[in-house]
Amino acid sequence: MNQQHRKGTVAAIALAAALGASHVLAASAVPAQLQGGWVPATAGCDSPVRVQVAASNLTLVNGSDKQPLGGIEMAGPGYFAPGYRGIQAVLITEFDGQQPATMTFNAMEKKGVAQIDFSPVVPGNATAQSKAYNARISQLNLAKRFPLNKVALKKCG
Repeated sequence: MNQQHRKGTVAAIALAAALGASHVLAASAVPAQLQGGWVPATAGCDSPVRVQVAASNLTLVNGSDKQPLGGIEMAGPGYFAPGYRGIQAVLITEFDGQQPATMTFNAMEKKGVAQIDFSPVVPGNATAQSKAYNARISQLNLAKRFPLNKVALKKCG
């Protein structure tokens, strides 16, 4: 490794440490191998209840009811405990907002299994932030509209 390359690498590592590795190394596009239709593991691939994952958004589907969620970020390594070496990957929706849904791929370290978790309304409205959060989560009403919360999912197609 030449001196110039070494200085660049050291500078990148210092920047990552200063800003938090999870922000520097997070990606906004969903990797191609994770994109596609995900249905409950116990259902057939023709299930009307599904999660459709694209490069820049996620759409929840229950028959004709559809809810797209954008602002996608793939969590960086700082999402997990230091030293994590597993196979899980995490997608966060509306990253700069209320983050109403989080999807984990290779959930529980099981290859090919995913799980989506819907954010719950939190008790109280003590702050402007909690009021905005609760308003958005209540408005979406994801858990009642889409029977997918904390359900094992498999990829179809």
